[in-house]
Amino acid sequence: MLNNSINELKDKNELIEALLDEQGRHLVNLLHATFKVAGMYEANNNRYIEQASKLRGILKQIFDDEADFSLAIKGGYMYLNGVRLKADRESEVAMTYFLERWPELGISGLTLTSGLDPRELDKFIFFMTGFESGENREENYDAIKSRLIELGIENIIPSRYSQEAEEPEDADKYRAIRAKAKKTFFSAVSVVHNTMNQAKSQNSVNIAKTKRVVQQLIDVIIEDESALMEMTALRSFDDYTYVHSVNVCVLSLILGHNLGLDRKRLSNLGVGALIHDIGKTKLPIDLVNKPDSYDEYDWELMRRHPIYGVKFLLKTRSVEETTARATSAVYEHHISYDGAGYPQLLKKRIPTLFARIVAVADTYNAMSSGRVYHRKKNLPDEVITNMANRAGSSFDPILLKVFINALGIYPVGTVVALSSNQVGIVTRSNPKDPENPKVKIVADESGLLELDQVKVIDLSKESGINVTRIIDGDKYNINNANYLDKF
Repeated sequence: MLNNSINELKDKNELIEALLDEQGRHLVNLLHATFKVAGMYEANNNRYIEQASKLRGILKQIFDDEADFSLAIKGGYMYLNGVRLKADRESEVAMTYFLERWPELGISGLTLTSGLDPRELDKFIFFMTGFESGENREENYDAIKSRLIELGIENIIPSRYSQEAEEPEDADKYRAIRAKAKKTFFSAVSVVHNTMNQAKSQNSVNIAKTKRVVQQLIDVIIEDESALMEMTALRSFDDYTYVHSVNVCVLSLILGHNLGLDRKRLSNLGVGALIHDIGKTKLPIDLVNKPDSYDEYDWELMRRHPIYGVKFLLKTRSVEETTARATSAVYEHHISYDGAGYPQLLKKRIPTLFARIVAVADTYNAMSSGRVYHRKKNLPDEVITNMANRAGSSFDPILLKVFINALGIYPVGTVVALSSNQVGIVTRSNPKDPENPKVKIVADESGLLELDQVKVIDLSKESGINVTRIIDGDKYNINNANYLDKF
């Protein structure tokens, strides 16, 4: 009996939602058409009168079932009383208009009450049609609200635009991916830590553990590579060797993924990248963490770590395909595209594909972190310029081009200054508009914002706001780690 009642209620709710969806799409189409006609004709013109009559008709239908109702936008969709409207061929143009226009006006929707009369509706239509919006959303909203009061329009109430209107509908799924990325990243750091300790104490490496965590990293990259890309912008100097290894693995996998490598080859690549510096465990810790420049004796020792790394791998219980593939990346990641570098080869040749990929990722992360071989930390654009100037000699030019395209003009995690006198952290690139990424606003003219004030904006949708330059977040005490959970 109870199950029957539940099923009946479910069926009834589905019918109500289907009706609201149909009415909502009809309303959006007619509202859009009425605005267009109002832009061409006066209120007493027959063309407008006819169009307005159709709009009033659908409003009456909705009011017959709903005393008040709201038409709103959220996460790229339109909703009627909380029911998402399914865009079809007929309503797509109209929905796109409101999804773009309303944020410019500083509003995220309208609430209409049953007291709405034809005269009030006409005044609203013509006022909104002629309203000239400025660049400031808040000012636009305030101006609209004040003018509606002056016109005596009481039964159409605009809602102030909020960040929620931009948040994707599948925000819960997005949060889950970000949480998974964070957990997987630090799990990989732990695996590298344990693997290096094992190498140091037992002179061997457990490839099985590295393969498992690499598979997890691949899963996240396939879902959303920007979630892991942001983690590579973190810098923990106490654990630099381990974090650097994971960063190189993530960047190598992203490059491999963009090259179209299948999962098996990505796995082999990832293992080699994750343990590419395993040979450093045979070097004095003071040398590895030396803050000063290396002298010739230091370099003589450092150049041995690829050879030590290969020896570790050859001592594993079984040298299967993954271990063999990883060996080439471990041994050759410091050999340049033109055959120079170390270890010195008897005959110069182009390194293997995996080694060339790891070389690109390793250099980018080292230069942008300012550790070990590159004592000065460089900004992302400086690193990219430096590496581009060495394409064809140090780096495979095709791989480097794919890598730069994957990073974007402003790599995820980059701290940027905006024309609005705000400071943001790039959280996602816009492939269709690479100069205008999504950024977390973390500071303004008054200084760093409180965490609850941090918000994400899409510069491709922000009129008049653009990136002016890349800045060094360390100089402004901006720690990316503090804002990981804000997106």
